Amino acid sequence: MLNKTLVPLVVVLLALKLVALNYTTFNLFGDEAQYWLWSKDIDFGYFSKPPFLSWIIRIYTEILGSSFVSLKLLPSFAYLLIAWSIYNILVNSGLDKRDSLTGCLIFLFIPAVSFSSFIISTDLFLLLFWTLSLNELIKINSEQGLKNFILLGIFLGLGFLSKYAAIYFVICLFVLILFDKRFRKIFLDNLLGFGLAFLCVFIIIVPNIVWNFNNDWITLQHTSNNANFANIEIDLIRGLEFLLIQVLMLGPFIVLGGLFGFYKWNYIQKIYLIFSIPIILIVLVEAIIVRANANWAAPALISLFVLLYIRTNISFFKIANYIFNFIFCFVLFIMIGISYPSKIFDRVNGINDYALKIYGSSSNSALKNIVVSDRLLFSSLNFELRDKDINFYMPHEEGREITNHFKIVSPLNKNINENFTLIGSPSDINYLENEYKLLKISSPDQKFTKKRLVIYEVVFE
Repeated sequence: MLNKTLVPLVVVLLALKLVALNYTTFNLFGDEAQYWLWSKDIDFGYFSKPPFLSWIIRIYTEILGSSFVSLKLLPSFAYLLIAWSIYNILVNSGLDKRDSLTGCLIFLFIPAVSFSSFIISTDLFLLLFWTLSLNELIKINSEQGLKNFILLGIFLGLGFLSKYAAIYFVICLFVLILFDKRFRKIFLDNLLGFGLAFLCVFIIIVPNIVWNFNNDWITLQHTSNNANFANIEIDLIRGLEFLLIQVLMLGPFIVLGGLFGFYKWNYIQKIYLIFSIPIILIVLVEAIIVRANANWAAPALISLFVLLYIRTNISFFKIANYIFNFIFCFVLFIMIGISYPSKIFDRVNGINDYALKIYGSSSNSALKNIVVSDRLLFSSLNFELRDKDINFYMPHEEGREITNHFKIVSPLNKNINENFTLIGSPSDINYLENEYKLLKISSPDQKFTKKRLVIYEVVFE
């Protein structure tokens, strides 16, 4: 009965999302535009992320094109695959097919999925391969076939190529081996299988390792810098905010339902607990001592959702969960469809208009070359003006640390002798005054970045 209700609701929400994408005036996030831009230059690595997402975007856009709507549908396709993987996990955890199908459909409703299904991110495929890897690990508990170990290695390796946060899987696996006697025996009895799994991981990630080696380990350096451990400042409120956001992302009623569930703890449930709590604790500590984004603990939400769904057996919490999640989805999709003017959407609002202002503000000769100092704006302008014949460059002050991919692949050549349009915050580009004569054109209002951006024109005599 429940599935007969949920299936139409999922269809309705997907249709509503499609309508919202067609009518919204919002634009791509700067990070989304960046990944799209990376896909135009296929490589085994990039400045801040491993390459898998850019590969997928390249294949995807070759088939469906690079329109805003088509790109924004990519996360929905990814989450449908993740939901299918969760269905298999639930079946392999002992639930019947009907309950498992209900679980995977409910997963599509949780706030984390509703929100992130609009965002192209490296988390998409990390979560897919995390779920597939977790499913193979559950199978290993009973089957322990060589195929399961090989698939575990392949999925985990692709997870690393999606996002380095896949290391959490290895950490959780180590914790499981260390503290669970039963699984430790499985590990010791199948050293060859686990060795083969990690060999598959290594073979898959070695091109990215080589790329990093040839580029001074730049991605690993960025990942380390992003952790920001050089600026430790203990703040317990940040930790509390992080935990509350995780509860909201899962849906408060499924959390309560799982906590108050009457099911006894069994071995499979303990595995899901071990594959979530260490991640939450690591990111919680980081949130307290420096900072942490809510999505940094994203893999834990997969394991927690499965655990909480298995344990939720009180009708009140189930019904309340369905209602809360559906309302959240519906309201969010409506807000996007009508382009609701809220601060949470500032980063995706007005970029296209800004690009058109730039396109109409400079002389034709200057507009053949655009120099942009901000990484996100650089990416966004490339996307919004993708049909125009424009060369984009990024300035980089000699002696300063390289802070993004485009300073490597699209640097402003000092020997350039063609007119160009320059866009950036004065504090970022003031050094160029010593090299070029800058003519200020305008400073249009914009909300998508906190920096005040100024448009200049450089015209050579």
